[in-house]
Amino acid sequence: MTSSRPLRSLGQNALLSLASITLTLGAAEGIARLLEPEETAPPVAAYITNWTQWEGDFYTVKTTALGWPPFEDYNQDGLRDRTHSIARPHGVQRLICLGDSVTAGYRIGVEEAYPQVLQDLLDAVGHRIEVFNVALGGWSTRQELIAYRKIARKYGPDNVLVGVCLNDIPELGNNLSRPPDWLTAFYRHSAVARSLVDASNREIRSIQELFEQPDSRRVRQAYERLFEDIRTLRDEVRADGAGFGVLVFPFRLQVLPGAPPPTPQQTLAAFCADEGIPLLDLLPALEATGKEAFVDYDHLSPLGHQVVADQILASALIAGPDAPRDDLPAASSAPRDSRDLAALVDSLTSPDPQVRTQAARALGTRAAGAHEALPALAVCAEDESAAVRAAAVWALGRIGPRPGLDLPVLEARLEDEDPAVRAGAAWSLGRLGTAAQPVAPALIRRLGDAEPEVRRRVGEALSRVRPRAETSLDAALLVLNDPQSPGRSGAARALGLMGAAAADAVPHLAAALSAPDQTLRQEAAGALGAIGPGAAPAVPALVRALDDPEVSWRVPEALGSIGPAAAGAVAALRACLRDERGNVRWRAAVALGKMGETASAAGPELARLTHDRQDNVRLGAVIALARVGADVELQQAAFVEALEDSNPEVRTKAANGLRRLGRAASAAAPALVAALADPDAWVRVSVARALGRVGEDAASVDALKGALDDDEEIVRHEAAAALRTLTASREAHDYP
Repeated sequence: MTSSRPLRSLGQNALLSLASITLTLGAAEGIARLLEPEETAPPVAAYITNWTQWEGDFYTVKTTALGWPPFEDYNQDGLRDRTHSIARPHGVQRLICLGDSVTAGYRIGVEEAYPQVLQDLLDAVGHRIEVFNVALGGWSTRQELIAYRKIARKYGPDNVLVGVCLNDIPELGNNLSRPPDWLTAFYRHSAVARSLVDASNREIRSIQELFEQPDSRRVRQAYERLFEDIRTLRDEVRADGAGFGVLVFPFRLQVLPGAPPPTPQQTLAAFCADEGIPLLDLLPALEATGKEAFVDYDHLSPLGHQVVADQILASALIAGPDAPRDDLPAASSAPRDSRDLAALVDSLTSPDPQVRTQAARALGTRAAGAHEALPALAVCAEDESAAVRAAAVWALGRIGPRPGLDLPVLEARLEDEDPAVRAGAAWSLGRLGTAAQPVAPALIRRLGDAEPEVRRRVGEALSRVRPRAETSLDAALLVLNDPQSPGRSGAARALGLMGAAAADAVPHLAAALSAPDQTLRQEAAGALGAIGPGAAPAVPALVRALDDPEVSWRVPEALGSIGPAAAGAVAALRACLRDERGNVRWRAAVALGKMGETASAAGPELARLTHDRQDNVRLGAVIALARVGADVELQQAAFVEALEDSNPEVRTKAANGLRRLGRAASAAAPALVAALADPDAWVRVSVARALGRVGEDAASVDALKGALDDDEEIVRHEAAAALRTLTASREAHDYP
């Protein structure tokens, strides 16, 4: 029989060892906490994105058809770009611009971003290149590599340009060097772990380190990660048979007086030279333009994007239709001497068509600084050379065509034999906006153009011109009802631009809801919604279209715009609240809300949707529930629960819903009192307003008095106003 004494001894020794280790670690932790400096390391600059916020290393935005947000600027790939067909148009090359928020055009209009401006410039010179803007805020070369694989490759590009921003370098260094999750958790709770990890020396805190500490270990490692991504991207792009190049964007501090030496640009240039990668350093051109090229620390202004597009066009990164002439001033957006301007205007009368073309092109890049060239450009718009005509009509648009004088010239060019001229004329007419309404019928007729690029430019122009039904309705119906016309969807969209005045088109648009062309069906639904209550006769056709999976996401919006006159669609919209697609549920909820009390029967379904998994669906349901006149107790219960929603906008709308109920929701006062402590200031504002209408008890008064000391002035203001309302109400009802 084996004795148990050795086992007990072994167990005791193990326990003693464990206790010793625990005491040692505890002592080390205590000493580390005593020695740990109270001051934490400076925070990482806000422009260095933390990818963990994305729940992964890549993201795009959902399209309008699939979900939130409902921005028309985002295409089927979730990008801030127009929709592109997978099939390549005949005779067209494709250029992919990969980048981050700079390329995407942060803080400016989508049409002002350099890929879109480059598209305009290429069209102006008659070069058939389709430009793609494949970029989103927060991306770096790692996401751009993923975007090439997931998005860009399927379009079969001929050239790919990747835009590198200086903050890409620390983003790669910081995000790709993170310790594992278990160590991160240990780091948060242990001073010993914090001492061992030494996080303050692992992360790049600011791009200034690229200038001040270029040889530090963390900076060199970050560069290596960038170089690895660029090499991989280059190899994959070239293996697919496309050209590859790199653009390097500076930070604003580099164009200001006292700027540091351009060490990052030099490092990138040396790498690209060693790897045989074409590189365009944009610092010199943007430095010449100055701080006006930027809207903040690194994002470019419309002028800055124009400079970038000009530089790309003038570079060897993409093939141009002709070589620039050395005897003419170079095209650039930077300010120039007036003598250069006079020389360019004189060159418009040169016997050499290439000189005239390049002069018109260069004048177009000067925009507002070349108005005196407009008369000569108008003459060139009728030049015998198609290249000159194209450059001239595009230059007229870039400088700013004269409404009274250039309309006839541009209208005539809509019938030009050259597609680049027709597209340029349409684009320039769009720049005139509503001043071009007299030629809207001519634009609409051109929707049937055989060239897709011309049709696209005409459609864009019409959205700016806003055609009027009294002059353009017949032209649009002529195109819409021509089964052979490629412009039928554009005509439907144009009818929608005419608004309520296009009510005579309702039967034609209703018929188009069953057309074979998916785009036409979608545009017809949108146009009926834009016409509004006058489209009520089309409600039965719209209800039938809810069964069309390609169109059903647009139909609820149309029915909601028709409003109470679409009451016959309430049952169908209630069914849509159970659709598996969140965007359909959201739009159906919004539509029911717009129908008001005629949709009161949808109250229970809307209350159920306040628990939906998607934020926008919950938001739409809360708003709609307050508008359809549902049972008061049902509303109150749903709004009280929504006051604890994870989305602050939902909480805000829930408070607004209770405010609309007023004294009928007095039982919700305790929930509102608790919500006055919400971390979001705008929620607290709405809660204070609601208490002024809902609360009558002493607890509500005390809570509002406490809110008079809120950190936010707007909250204090609303609390004071609510107290005045409550005081007056209590006095009127003789409450204690």
